Amino acid sequence: MRIEIDMTTQEDERAIQVEYVKEGECVRNENIERKDRETLAMDTSHMSPKTKQVWKLERRDVMRRRLFRDDGPSSTDWLNDQNH
Repeated sequence: MRIEIDMTTQEDERAIQVEYVKEGECVRNENIERKDRETLAMDTSHMSPKTKQVWKLERRDVMRRRLFRDDGPSSTDWLNDQNH
């Protein structure tokens, strides 16, 4: 009886840990999305040329990451369809 209680407790603790990790990943992804939106919305008209260049590179990285996200069908599949 004691062993069954210990096993159930361990399974519950594992389930809690898994949920904690999932929640952490969700929060991390939300923070990345927020930062990306801020980067894309940044007004560079008042910046020096060097600072503008840094923001352009950052925007390029955000767009590349979003375009080539590996979370389903490729967003560039239409390119391949036209070449056949």
